[in-house]
Amino acid sequence: MTRVRCEHWRDGGVLQLVLEHAPVNSLSHPMRLALWQALEAADADASVRAIVIGGAGRGFSAGGDYAELHSPLQRQWPALSAHLFPRIEACTKPVIAAIHGFAIGGGFELALACHYRIAQRDARIALPELKHGVVPPSGSQRLPRAVGVRRALALILAAEPVRADRYAQTPLFARLCDADPLAAARAFAAALEPGRPPASALLRHRPLERTGAAEAIAACRARLADAAVPSQAALRCIDVVECAVRAADFDGGLAAAKQIHDELSARAGAGGA
Repeated sequence: MTRVRCEHWRDGGVLQLVLEHAPVNSLSHPMRLALWQALEAADADASVRAIVIGGAGRGFSAGGDYAELHSPLQRQWPALSAHLFPRIEACTKPVIAAIHGFAIGGGFELALACHYRIAQRDARIALPELKHGVVPPSGSQRLPRAVGVRRALALILAAEPVRADRYAQTPLFARLCDADPLAAARAFAAALEPGRPPASALLRHRPLERTGAAEAIAACRARLADAAVPSQAALRCIDVVECAVRAADFDGGLAAAKQIHDELSARAGAGGA
């Protein structure tokens, strides 16, 4: 079954949206559509003050559905970066991601698009796109604004899950917890001031710290140059982070990163390297 389970907590006016798509809550086209519809309804409901997004079962979401990889369904409305993430950012109520287990690839990018993130300390996060020959288009733009260019490059190029508490004391997480992140997220949401969340809560509006960014990018390129056969996807992952640094604003960086992603995806879909 693929659905978004809606649970309205009257105390505090918090609506909990739980992704249900076993086994890993992949963001297939039906799931994306269900989440879009749930967000639209929640945003229009005057009794809802805040929205919490969580995942059923073992984790938050492992990202895109690999059955749709490089297929037209992957880009069909509502696509993640082009439609769903901007819809979350446009919500007139705060949207909080409650992360347990794992938030991988597009699942982590979904959380990055939310106003706030609450995570279990031992939850695993990752952007493993380079393993599939592509780059994380929106993650490469939002993550550096939360943890800095050097740490964002390290996570993207490692392409392996790491514990959420590695990023304690950064804007990546509003709160880390030891137990149920859904309960922690509901309590956090209920304590927020009523009304539209401040624009500064969104990572797209956070200033990107450029001090040391050029040096971090150059160091990553130098390490890859020493490899016998440098990974083209890894090189392009560095490129998309550099797009964030060089662009005048978030949208400019995202457009450049998306172009690189689409080029790599087209090559991979056609059987290219």
